[in-house]
Amino acid sequence: MLTKLEKSYISGFLDGDGCVMFQIVRRKDYIFGYQIRASIVFYQKTRNKSILFWLKSKLKHGYIRDRNDDMTEYTIVGKDYVVETLKVLRPYLRLKKEHVKIALMINKKWPKRFNKKNLLVISRLVDKFKELNYSKKRKNTTKTLEDFFSKRSP
Repeated sequence: MLTKLEKSYISGFLDGDGCVMFQIVRRKDYIFGYQIRASIVFYQKTRNKSILFWLKSKLKHGYIRDRNDDMTEYTIVGKDYVVETLKVLRPYLRLKKEHVKIALMINKKWPKRFNKKNLLVISRLVDKFKELNYSKKRKNTTKTLEDFFSKRSP
């Protein structure tokens, strides 16, 4: 169990050197061709990566990887783990409050089973992360899904 001080510190770390992402990801092995991926990523220079191991020991989920640019990432993947983490940190976050709000909306609308209609509903919420995260590279959007579905439907 995290102390109030640890929650506050981790929230500040996420606000400053972290990212909350929901993405539409192409998956050829999925029936609808795409999936929604949720993740939280903490970034740090590789020489300071010990703090990421401490974070992982506290948050319990995810993995740590060294990148080729002298940076290391601690990543938590999966909607349930991401939402669980965000709920714990929510009272202490400042810059990522809107991320949490949308993430919780996505969680509330997340179906037991996806179909085209509810995948599009979720994807519209996911599109909001493009602006929140200043994403220039994001190419998969609701429009991508709509185009994909229209080409596959008779």
